[in-house]
Amino acid sequence: METYPPLPELLPHAGPAVLLDAVLEQRPDSLRAGLRITPAHPYFEPGRGVPVWVGIELMAQAIAAHAGLIARRSQNPPKKGMLLGTRRYEASVAYFADGMDLEVEAHREFGEDAGGVAACVCRISSGGRELAKATLIIVQVDEKDMPKP
Repeated sequence: METYPPLPELLPHAGPAVLLDAVLEQRPDSLRAGLRITPAHPYFEPGRGVPVWVGIELMAQAIAAHAGLIARRSQNPPKKGMLLGTRRYEASVAYFADGMDLEVEAHREFGEDAGGVAACVCRISSGGRELAKATLIIVQVDEKDMPKP
């Protein structure tokens, strides 16, 4: 079983912006990551959990972690990317509950490892039950090409 580096080493995020706990598995065109919902989560609402709309960011971070692992194996730092769009985000719950263990899967449907535009089919599950799914359209760009705020 492969051991993966901590998520902050794979993402262009820091501190509480890193929402996933660990990479569980990587394949050439996909990645599976995990996290446990706790009150320490930055979007946690007492008595409810984490709103399901946060799932879009969880999916985007799984995609970014996959790209970060590829970059790391080439001895490059993780590149920044942008979420261009989300198609058909569907959820069967309103909140991810306290104590819930989530698996976030992202599978590249089209696009290249080296960057550019890609579409990824993503799903979030817990205990084998699908809780949310979507297709995310992302783009990976060089820092100099990132839009300025």
